[in-house]
Amino acid sequence: MLKILPLALLLFVSGCISTPASISFKGKTVNTYSVAASCKDMQLDTDCSAITGATKDISIDNIPLRIASGENGKVIFVMAASIFGTDESTLTQGASAIEKLLISKGIVITAIKVMYGGNDVYGVHYQLNSDGYSILSKLSI
Repeated sequence: MLKILPLALLLFVSGCISTPASISFKGKTVNTYSVAASCKDMQLDTDCSAITGATKDISIDNIPLRIASGENGKVIFVMAASIFGTDESTLTQGASAIEKLLISKGIVITAIKVMYGGNDVYGVHYQLNSDGYSILSKLSI
């Protein structure tokens, strides 16, 4: 019984926090991941922590970010550098800079989703037609 109670409480609390299927981000409607999404849920297997999310520090246009990847660099997850919350302004600027860089290198962004919860965007998830991670990882700090 004592083992079941914490699990039931966790399920109850997570059920009370709903994430909309889509939101507006940078003027576009994008689908969402819940803040409870795991690295596995987002197809991430490199530089991803179950606790803090993306772990590789990069800087693009003097914007500090963290990235993770999966699917041989074809999936990228981007977060603001702060691990103590969300910084949507920095994340939005950083996402724009990353998109511009990837496009300039001939990489096609095939899908964009965001990690969303509590009216905040915590990260941007990209699916690409080829390896974009190797380009972004060169921006490591």
